[in-house]
Amino acid sequence: MTSSTDHDDRNREVAVSASPGQGWAEAFVDLSDTLVAEFDIVEFLHVLAGRCVELLNVRVAGIMVGNQRGALRVMASSSEQAHLLELVEAATAEGPCVDCYRTGRAVDDPDLATPDRRWTRFAAQAKAAGFGAVHAVPVRLRAETIGVLILFSVHPGLLGPADAQAARALANVTTLGLLQHRDVEYRQVLAEQVQNAMNSRVVLEQAKGVLAEYLGLDMAGAFDELRRLATRLGQRLGDVAAAVTAGDYDDPATAGGRLRMLLIRRFELATLTALRGGVHAALIRHGLPAPAAAKFVLAVHEAAANAVVHGGGAGQFLLWRRNGDVYAEVSDHGAGLPGDFREAAERPARAAEDPRGLWLINSICTALDIETGPGGTRLLLRYPLGSPDLSGPPAGR
Repeated sequence: MTSSTDHDDRNREVAVSASPGQGWAEAFVDLSDTLVAEFDIVEFLHVLAGRCVELLNVRVAGIMVGNQRGALRVMASSSEQAHLLELVEAATAEGPCVDCYRTGRAVDDPDLATPDRRWTRFAAQAKAAGFGAVHAVPVRLRAETIGVLILFSVHPGLLGPADAQAARALANVTTLGLLQHRDVEYRQVLAEQVQNAMNSRVVLEQAKGVLAEYLGLDMAGAFDELRRLATRLGQRLGDVAAAVTAGDYDDPATAGGRLRMLLIRRFELATLTALRGGVHAALIRHGLPAPAAAKFVLAVHEAAANAVVHGGGAGQFLLWRRNGDVYAEVSDHGAGLPGDFREAAERPARAAEDPRGLWLINSICTALDIETGPGGTRLLLRYPLGSPDLSGPPAGR
């Protein structure tokens, strides 16, 4: 019987082989963007690991870098699933990666059913996870091995000649990324860069834990949410992770224009009151006068209540400040707004069936952005922290 994994693997192989030139072009555009834009080593390595899986005949890829004491540490993986992360982490203690890093040569275990006797425990873990072969490719800087690219294949066998050559090229790109924007003697800078990368990875894991705890997500979902938020904010993944981890604990006077995450919550009907209280306290703490804070809390309440009533009974809430403004993002997993939806330019009639919530939010906030579809609705509300008060909804609401 053919498993779903086999089908997925073969379908992916067909997709990769159907347009190899296009796939490589997209990969190098993607990777070069991370190199010429404001550089984030963690984001770069995660993109690279993901591209390895898309371009090579492998299922999982990981990138490891040696620290100042010569021990391998995982910097990125193409999968954030816990059991696969643990498998990649295990390769830093035993397996082909250790020999690859020590010798500076590619090392393969092409059949995990009959593994090399030097790493039988690691081979058993990899085989139990559904893999048939593992390949380790050195990440080198001239004569020095600085890390390892590890690749897991579902089926036994060596990498084909084209894939082996491509893997070497991707390992070389890893080296270029680690040395990007550095102009001092390479060994000193390499130690600094590797340490910074390790610190960034720690912060990334902490941020995933915060999002998982407050939003009720697994670690893979928390990582996806972190990347989504970084994209929405137009900021580096590492900076957003640092903001999520730091939370609202520093002195607000030191915030300046940098990103500060003030509140992260899941909510439902029973917790709406607590959500309003948390938002109000954060706004007052960051200098918004009480009348203006009350108006913005009203807008947040309307958005969250709509999510509860029309979006499946629960939602997700994020509150942050940046460059003198405060932002609230309210999202749900309902059916989305109707296709003929239009934001009301004028105050709707008082009939109970008339939608008044979005009009009210618009009348309070300086900006309202709406994303909606079959998978749910996401509202982004913006309000200036520096304004003593803004005209709120007309009296008699």
